[in-house]
Amino acid sequence: MTPSSLIIVTDRGSLKAYRVNETPTRGPSLQLVQAFNITDAHGRLIDKVSDLAGRFPVTEGAGAHRGAASIAERTRLATETDRRIQKELADQITKIVSLNGKEGWSFAAPAEIHTAIVDLLPAAVRERIVEHVKSDLVKVEPAKLISRFRSLQQM
Repeated sequence: MTPSSLIIVTDRGSLKAYRVNETPTRGPSLQLVQAFNITDAHGRLIDKVSDLAGRFPVTEGAGAHRGAASIAERTRLATETDRRIQKELADQITKIVSLNGKEGWSFAAPAEIHTAIVDLLPAAVRERIVEHVKSDLVKVEPAKLISRFRSLQQM
């Protein structure tokens, strides 16, 4: 198995990349190379969309409407936002791997977005993935992160 020289963990709103440093006596250790948050991934949709036009009144049949209005096409906007976030994550991963991933690299993301991000990666970057982990590991501390990747375990 090709050893991982880089570990990238991501979720819908953030990404962390760690360089794997091999120490002969203590095994691998991780050094944070890059971390960033995607601002579009945080917050509610209603706070981001300020245009009240396009809202349809909620009615109970014929007559005047009561209460809040519903937003039209909410699913298309949410889907487009998700697609853009995944594309941005894939672009950042490509840059990080190009600069730091000399050999193979390992990738962890929640199962809901893992495949979509991998599919958006260029073939040259995708083919160097040594290990896929379908879990949200962004908030796991680096010392405990090593145990989640089989490619980093001592043989």
